[in-house]
Amino acid sequence: TYVVLKVQNLKSTTTDRRGSEPCWEQDFMFEIRADGKGFLIELWKKGLLWDSILGVLWIPLAMVERATDEGPGSWWTLHSEVIKNGSEIQGTKTPTPHEILLDVYFALPF
Repeated sequence: TYVVLKVQNLKSTTTDRRGSEPCWEQDFMFEIRADGKGFLIELWKKGLLWDSILGVLWIPLAMVERATDEGPGSWWTLHSEVIKNGSEIQGTKTPTPHEILLDVYFALPF
């Protein structure tokens, strides 16, 4: 499995991991505009011919706290559907059995 993070026009992908409880322990840092709405996390299962999506999660930037250092993170339930208003993502719905542990924060200067 692997994770794809999308924020504004930026996209990053984790490395592939095997097993039922994969651990990526990868840090991603994005410089984004303050007027952004949020970001999308996608969990994918690598396939022989094509990959399949296991779940998605929309995190509004208004929910992201500011911090100077990493924290313990939080478990987030992944969903199977993305809610859109036109082309703009509004959220996600319909929970799946999959969860992901994320530590999400705006980094403050030292």
